[in-house]
Amino acid sequence: MTESERNALRSAARRCNEELHQAVAANPKTPFDKLSGPIIKRHYQPIKPIYRLVDFLWTIGVLNGQFEER
Repeated sequence: MTESERNALRSAARRCNEELHQAVAANPKTPFDKLSGPIIKRHYQPIKPIYRLVDFLWTIGVLNGQFEER
C-alpha cells in the first residue's frame, strides 16, 4: 500500500468517524447499529475498489483508540 493510498483510507475513515460522532450526539437514544450502518456504507463506497471493509473499519477503530496501528 502506497502512502497516498494509506492517506486516502485515513481521510475517508476520518470523515466517517466525524459523522458517526455527530449522529450519536444528535440521537443518543437511537441504537448505534441503526445509525452506523448507512453512514459507514456511504463513506466506504468511494474506496471500495481498493480496500476491504474490514480495513476501513479497522482504521476507524485506530482513530478511536480501540486498536493500535500496525
